[in-house]
Amino acid sequence: LPLAIPASGAYWGAMAFLVLIGSVLAFGSYLTLVHRIGAARAGYATVLFPIVALSASTWLEGYVWTPLAFVGVALVLAGNAVMFWPAARGNAGLRTAREKA
Repeated sequence: LPLAIPASGAYWGAMAFLVLIGSVLAFGSYLTLVHRIGAARAGYATVLFPIVALSASTWLEGYVWTPLAFVGVALVLAGNAVMFWPAARGNAGLRTAREKA
């Protein structure tokens, strides 16, 4: 089939939303987050994006949660917790070693 771009207003409205809100505003917000908390911690925030997407899909599109979806969300949250918790303990030890030197 040939490539055909729809001419409907709904298509172009959705495209404008994705470009302006989904790309420009979201990227600007992410850069602000990077500036405020640093690139490493902002990178961990991206792990939560699937949870936000699933929540929006549930609310707007009627997504039905499955046991596998709950397992996935639990793994995302556990991964985020694992990434933050040891980093705080490990950095404290590094600061102490530097102060002694």
